[in-house]
Amino acid sequence: MVERSDWARYDNGTYVGHVYREVRSQLRRLPDSTYQGTFYVLEETLRDLRNVERPVDRIVNAEYTLQGDGTPRISPDQGFPALRGFPVFPQEPVAPHDRWTAEGSRAVDPFNEGHPTILPLVAQYEYRGLEDYQGQRVHHIFAKYATRFRSPGSLSTTTRSSALPQTGTLVEAVGTHEVDILLRLSDGLPLLSRDRLDETFTQAGGVQRRYKGFTLTFGGDAVPLNRAALVADIRGILDKDGRSQKSPAGPDTGSAPAEPVTGSTALGGHPSPPVEGTRSPGPEGVATLKDLPKSGIDVSEVNEGVRLTVPDLRFVSDSDEVLPQERDRLDLIAQVLRGVAGKTFLVEGHTASVGKVQGEMELSQRRAKKIVDELVRRGIGTERFLYKGWGGTRPVADNQTEEGRAKNRRVEITILE
Repeated sequence: MVERSDWARYDNGTYVGHVYREVRSQLRRLPDSTYQGTFYVLEETLRDLRNVERPVDRIVNAEYTLQGDGTPRISPDQGFPALRGFPVFPQEPVAPHDRWTAEGSRAVDPFNEGHPTILPLVAQYEYRGLEDYQGQRVHHIFAKYATRFRSPGSLSTTTRSSALPQTGTLVEAVGTHEVDILLRLSDGLPLLSRDRLDETFTQAGGVQRRYKGFTLTFGGDAVPLNRAALVADIRGILDKDGRSQKSPAGPDTGSAPAEPVTGSTALGGHPSPPVEGTRSPGPEGVATLKDLPKSGIDVSEVNEGVRLTVPDLRFVSDSDEVLPQERDRLDLIAQVLRGVAGKTFLVEGHTASVGKVQGEMELSQRRAKKIVDELVRRGIGTERFLYKGWGGTRPVADNQTEEGRAKNRRVEITILE
């Protein structure tokens, strides 16, 4: 599910710019009504996030269990999912213009303090009948609710028991939300919601922040990864001898030609055009991967999807410039990713930790972005990438040895579920 927001922001009544916010979520349902998932938060850029690679501001892992009344029990609660007990639909059949009311709550952190506050809400719903949306018949439900909050003491007992500790500085919130919700007729799957909002938040000390605009949430079908098969296919590409044995003349020897580096169709993908920076094609347009060294790339299943770990990816010292010797590995990674259709790739950069925390964090972010640029040059759409740098905060080996530091200097590329 993808949530995209476009809000005008006003601080103490003065317009300060637009906030573009995107939250991408992956949720998995476990057998006991428990959900596990990851939320990728991207916020406050000055361009259209839909057509560029996007730096990730936060990655939040969440787990919650649905209680008997449909509200989630979240522990620990980091504010995701933001809406709880919304929307709500009646059990009995409804007709156009039928109305109902239900309680819910939402987590907000308008000043980006890292301490969300849980606000109660009472939503009024109206069923507006059947419509067509992108060639599908959908139910249209309209909902509206007001934001009314003054200090944590105004929360109901039920809401307070499941809320975060109210450690932020939010003391008052007022505003309105009007939401159109479209559910697919055939199975009730949410396809789209559009939330038009205008609300003002006040911090302790009297600082006010107002957001006015809209949030779109896109649902729909998600094609699940066949993780085991994908891992096996990728390992086959990484492990095989890449030399082309196809002869320009003579009988067929029975051996298949190597995958062209400039346009793999493995794993159900589509051919990509040759791009500057890849090797030249061999006889009859088949690329040759002569003397390709062992890639050292590890492939594994993780909660988020399938991960490629590239150890000791070599850059110019203290720079994001990739050394020429890494071209083969980047070509190979691009070949793998080009063959994965319809998925998003998260590129994460890691450095060894040598005591320069801020510099390491910035360097890892630049290097993650550089790897995205290199893969885009090799024919993968820029909009398919997210990236984040972690510096030396997530070591996998001992930073006291050169061998350990080499393992910690790595790039991880996750094919997201």
